[in-house]
Amino acid sequence: MIKENLYKIKQQGLRFLKNSFKPYYKTQNNYWIQKVSLKRANDREAFFIKHCNNKNVVHFGCTDWPVFNSKNNLHIKLNNYAKTLHGFDIDKVGIENLKKYVNQNYYSDYTDILNNKYDVCLVPETIEHVDNVKEFLVNISKINADKFLITAPNCFAKGRHKRNLIKNDYMIELVHPDHNCWYSPYTLKNQIEKYSNLTVVNVYLLENERMICCEATKISD
Repeated sequence: MIKENLYKIKQQGLRFLKNSFKPYYKTQNNYWIQKVSLKRANDREAFFIKHCNNKNVVHFGCTDWPVFNSKNNLHIKLNNYAKTLHGFDIDKVGIENLKKYVNQNYYSDYTDILNNKYDVCLVPETIEHVDNVKEFLVNISKINADKFLITAPNCFAKGRHKRNLIKNDYMIELVHPDHNCWYSPYTLKNQIEKYSNLTVVNVYLLENERMICCEATKISD
């Protein structure tokens, strides 16, 4: 009897979910429905180290402006694992500071690195800061690299909405003041493939879904 009741409750729950979501999706005629296959790697730092270990890497946004801390700076940590590690950042003051910790090549102009060959082009949490995303991605895709790892904060992470406050006439949002947009798995993948000659081969959720990472390669000619 108990098993039968539990089964009935389960079936009722499934019917409720089906009836709740089906009418909405049915009215969209698939135009609005975007499905993105996902992989997960909760430890962001370990994920980057795995992909950069013993590789030739160029790291965008390496200075961590304006919150540089030598104890948790990703560029400094990656220097312990990468075969070669070049840094790219428009923050020239920050680059001079970072040179004290990592004595390798640094760049602030795309044209200076076009002749370099890299295994990995790492672009972590940078795209949400740039003024012109299309121009940024076009320039990124000109880099001679076998693999591109482009990440951004996930707007749909479970914990993000809980920390925002919405009232009738104002909203308090916890967000980096230099961010220009939020990304979802679909919109990050979509922009990369729309604005560059890169194709996304894997989409990851990192740090308990807080970050999205698109792993991309160049489209073969």
